[in-house]
Amino acid sequence: MTATVCILASSSRGNATAISFDDSGRFVLVDAGISPARVREAITRSGSLLRCQRLRAIFLTHLDSDHWANSWAAQVRRHPVPVIVRHQHAELALALGVPPACLRTLVTSFRLGDTASVVATKVSHDEIGSTAFRFDCEYASIGHATDLGCVEEGLIEAFAGVDILNIESNYDEEMQVRSNRPEFLKRRIMGDRGHLSNEQAVAAVARLASGGTIRHLNLLHLSQDCNRPEIVREVFEKRVGANIASMHISSPDQPTRPVAHSDSKFGKDQARLGPVLSRS
Repeated sequence: MTATVCILASSSRGNATAISFDDSGRFVLVDAGISPARVREAITRSGSLLRCQRLRAIFLTHLDSDHWANSWAAQVRRHPVPVIVRHQHAELALALGVPPACLRTLVTSFRLGDTASVVATKVSHDEIGSTAFRFDCEYASIGHATDLGCVEEGLIEAFAGVDILNIESNYDEEMQVRSNRPEFLKRRIMGDRGHLSNEQAVAAVARLASGGTIRHLNLLHLSQDCNRPEIVREVFEKRVGANIASMHISSPDQPTRPVAHSDSKFGKDQARLGPVLSRS
């Protein structure tokens, strides 16, 4: 039995990550910023079809258009699944078409049936923030954080000991400064409520990898104007390469190779978290 993660798409044009916690064929999406048809196509192209056959739930980091595509509103009305957001995002989720019957709000933590425990951590991004998720199942611990302007101590604590880490590495600082983007946009992106630079991301990964637990690293949301995969790879290989078994750099249009991890160290009684998930 294994837990599997596949980044289906990650950029300002759309973000979606498929995670299965076992071999049942059920999976969750973290963000739904590409259409249902593109999700199905990416799952097929990635080779994850056997593990990702039945969508169980959608977790939204936030509600920007590259994280929630309008076409999903009709999809979940026809085929209802829970759409899970941090409680500060509930009103906007309803305004953007999430059916009230499907919307679930969370404060910090809950259990996803008998499959996984989930911990949500608010991270700084724009006015009401984004949400980082940690999933603990019997076979792996998975951390997912994107669209954050800085890495605060709470996120480091929340992600301690993860086996699979998905984290944003949005821009190269020199390319950002020298770009033709308007100054207000540069300030927003480079500020504490914007996005993570390569250096900020690698500093966070280096801290998390120092305990030797991270086996797989997926780098998310690279800027198409102010970053390059070869720059990201060089930065990370220099700083944390020896501490990571595998590293994948996400693409706007191509899914990453699925990352599978199996380590039955948690057990079903691990992380007994009281449910704080509610309907809105």
